[in-house]
Amino acid sequence: MLKLSFLTLLLVSSIINAEEARSANAHVHGLNNLAMVINHNQIAITYEMPIVQLLEEHEGHDDHEEHEGHDDHEEHEGHDDHEEHEGHDEIMASNDSLAEFQNYLQLFAFPKGAKCDLVSFKSGLHSVSTEGGHKDVELSYEFSCNDPSQLNSLIINAFDRFSELETLNFEAVINNKALTKSLKSGNYKVIF
Repeated sequence: MLKLSFLTLLLVSSIINAEEARSANAHVHGLNNLAMVINHNQIAITYEMPIVQLLEEHEGHDDHEEHEGHDDHEEHEGHDDHEEHEGHDEIMASNDSLAEFQNYLQLFAFPKGAKCDLVSFKSGLHSVSTEGGHKDVELSYEFSCNDPSQLNSLIINAFDRFSELETLNFEAVINNKALTKSLKSGNYKVIF
């Protein structure tokens, strides 16, 4: 049953990605996507974010500070700063740094009364465009809940975790009913 939910989640996730590519046709910083499928007591969630969101958090830097004292452009002729970071992205978002998201409470939370247990967690990187080498982080979770009647909302904690996060696109299939919302930092709870 959980495999069926996960396959449905993959379908929803691919629809989100296709729609995002059609509407924006670009890698959007400050935008995260959460796709969720609930089928009785089982939940599958895929959470996607630009890799740069993790890099900014780990580096804890301001672009102005990084380039302070580097106004001599002759020194950087023929050097594209973007190219410098292509391999750097994957190094910084290693399996260890992605593994910290097994603690899903950093991103979202279910009502405590639902008594949901994490059954499976997977993480990885995938390319989002052919130019620029942009990558997204994809986190996949599967849960089993002891009291699914209490599953009536989802709290989005990611706004507290990532200061650069502006919008979270939420799409779900909840017991065969579709739900879509676009959340901003002041609106962090989805009720269903």
